[in-house]
Amino acid sequence: MVNLPRESARRQGGFQPPHCPHPSCAFHRRHPHWRFVRNGHHVRKRDGKRIQDFRCSSCGRRFCASTFTLKYWLRRPELLAPIATLVTEGAAFRQAARVLGISPNTVARHVARLGRHCLLLHHALLRNHQVTEPLVFDGFETFEHSQFFPFHVNLGVGAESWFVYHFTHSPLRRKGRMTKGQKRKRAELEKRFGRPDPKAVEHGAYSLLGHLLPKAAHPSVTLHSDDHPAYRRALRRLRHENPQLPSVLHKITSSKARRTQDNPLFPVNLADLLLRHGSANHRRETIAFSKRCQSAMERVALFTVWRNYVKKRREKESWPAQTAAMRAGVLDHALIWREILKRRLFPASSALPKVWKDYYWKRVRTLVLGNRQSGHDLKYAF
Repeated sequence: MVNLPRESARRQGGFQPPHCPHPSCAFHRRHPHWRFVRNGHHVRKRDGKRIQDFRCSSCGRRFCASTFTLKYWLRRPELLAPIATLVTEGAAFRQAARVLGISPNTVARHVARLGRHCLLLHHALLRNHQVTEPLVFDGFETFEHSQFFPFHVNLGVGAESWFVYHFTHSPLRRKGRMTKGQKRKRAELEKRFGRPDPKAVEHGAYSLLGHLLPKAAHPSVTLHSDDHPAYRRALRRLRHENPQLPSVLHKITSSKARRTQDNPLFPVNLADLLLRHGSANHRRETIAFSKRCQSAMERVALFTVWRNYVKKRREKESWPAQTAAMRAGVLDHALIWREILKRRLFPASSALPKVWKDYYWKRVRTLVLGNRQSGHDLKYAF
């Protein structure tokens, strides 16, 4: 079989793969000189549909048209949108499974795929976007596996649009009142797994601001936060190491101030409120808490896309209702889940921030080692 030029293949009609889907191929990213060969068809068992097969002329690997959709390797791809809707509206995994008549493990696998996809989509939409508004950032505290493993989700939100621009993760040490037995257990866990970095919140804020400030459209940025000392240290460190960044006017509001709409921190407080209200794993005294930090961050990514692009900015806003993305100038219309899940995105061509790249690939390593280690131990294996 001869190699068909890309133009000849296009004249034949049908789906045209944009690049080789295999990460090890030299043409994994779009390239004008890449060639592929049509390699027959196969019939999909799920619905009896005939699917076009291809072969990469560079690496010789075979793939099909479904490789470029988010339905790849899924037996029930029609569940993606319903699961995304249920999970972002506050249903736990088992509740969603009962509604859809499926296994909770199926829900968990689909949410992991949705979370990874949302990371790539959010970054792709913001790749060339400039921040033209003041920023508000703060932390959302929750836990994984048990209350001995709390962590901090740092959120960066637009002060005017309420758009969630970026988030990072900071592991914490359990604090507060504890019994002697709880203190002994904490000491045993720290001896086994290590003690969390006491400057983790500072590192998380540094990473968040280091990603957002270069996107500023103006030479000066107004930044609102509470009086957490780690935020001031992160800003000083950022200014010292990156003097070329825009100047920052840091306005501090006490964390004890009333959390009304007049509070300068209201946009991030609202994001925290919606995250706790719409995610069953973050509610107070819940039995649906995340068993792994990776799962929690995937659901934060899912929440971010829902909050920014799907949900109305304000529920009681008069017509025409806007989303946070429309107000921030990222998009000119609201998205629906079918549109969000239309096309598969590849991490190698997305240039994710390092912290988000860790969220993405840690799940892959978990799937590889999941039969040899428990989910709790996997957190500490990488």
